[in-house]
Amino acid sequence: MTFTIDELDMPESLDAPGGHEFIEYATVRNAIESHTLGTDLLAMGAEEMLAEYRNNPHRVRQHFVVREADAVIGRALVTTRPHAPETGAYLMVDVLPEHRRRGIGQTLLDRAERVARRAAAPVLKVSVPHAVVPGGDRVEPPTGFGELPAGDDGVRFLQAHGYALEQVSRISLLDTPGLPERVAPLRDAAGAVAGDGYRLTTWTGVTPDEWTADLAVLRTRMSTDAPMAGMVITEDLWDVDRVREHDQRIVASGRSIVTAAVEDVASGALVGFSVIVVSAGDPVAVQDDTLVLRDHRGWRLGMLLKSATAELLVTSAPEVEAIVTYNAEENRPMLDVNEAMGFRPIGYEGGWQKHV
Repeated sequence: MTFTIDELDMPESLDAPGGHEFIEYATVRNAIESHTLGTDLLAMGAEEMLAEYRNNPHRVRQHFVVREADAVIGRALVTTRPHAPETGAYLMVDVLPEHRRRGIGQTLLDRAERVARRAAAPVLKVSVPHAVVPGGDRVEPPTGFGELPAGDDGVRFLQAHGYALEQVSRISLLDTPGLPERVAPLRDAAGAVAGDGYRLTTWTGVTPDEWTADLAVLRTRMSTDAPMAGMVITEDLWDVDRVREHDQRIVASGRSIVTAAVEDVASGALVGFSVIVVSAGDPVAVQDDTLVLRDHRGWRLGMLLKSATAELLVTSAPEVEAIVTYNAEENRPMLDVNEAMGFRPIGYEGGWQKHV
């Protein structure tokens, strides 16, 4: 049977023309990730996915679908940043397991790579989930931290097409029942180390106006201060308008935002933050960025921030049953925080890249 590949236009909404096709696209994405990880806990709602997959002033995304017998059986995504082309393009190619080893993935990847090259991307990057499989041959990144099973479909596919594994990130899950009682001692101990030189502040929803400029600085520093191993990364500049656009886009898609930040009392500036995003009706919240500026590390601020966001999440969204987070395996300080809070590994994400 012959398959076809077509570009998918993003609908204005799920009820608009093209909405049904996008729901098919979203269903395939979720089915593939659930098969890989052995759980559907990380499935994204179609409304949330639409909000994230549409273009915005800071990124351009092109989507492709593979059809066979009028059914969507695979998809590809190419993301470029027009204001920072030197950072390269992010690609994603997914094919349902029962349709693999027929050349569909290779055809999709060829299409995605051509699109990225036309955008003058100097490097092609992929972040893809991989299953937890004990034993057998392993593949390690140059960092020496973390490993992936050599027989994993994604590992085999990317290596066969010239991509190099640069980084392994741990996907971890934290159950929320009884969480405030578990993290309160951790928060209190961290607060005692931080002392009077730092002040914790929290909020839900969009960033208050008084903190948008500081959040812009912190989000910019996420692109330079977070461990990225050998991945090609350039500074990703944020300003007040971008912070507001980001927050409004999340809220408009039916999600809510839980934030904790730490203020340096001496300067009055925020020097660390942690964010959790909650999708309406989803039992699993997503731990988004967490960062403490380098000059303010060593004061247990990471623990203070993550325990505070977890407590605020339970208060503001008691229906949430778990939190998922992603952390580079070489980021031992943050993994120490997570493990102390009770996060457990459920999978891994590989950071792969190929220079054009």
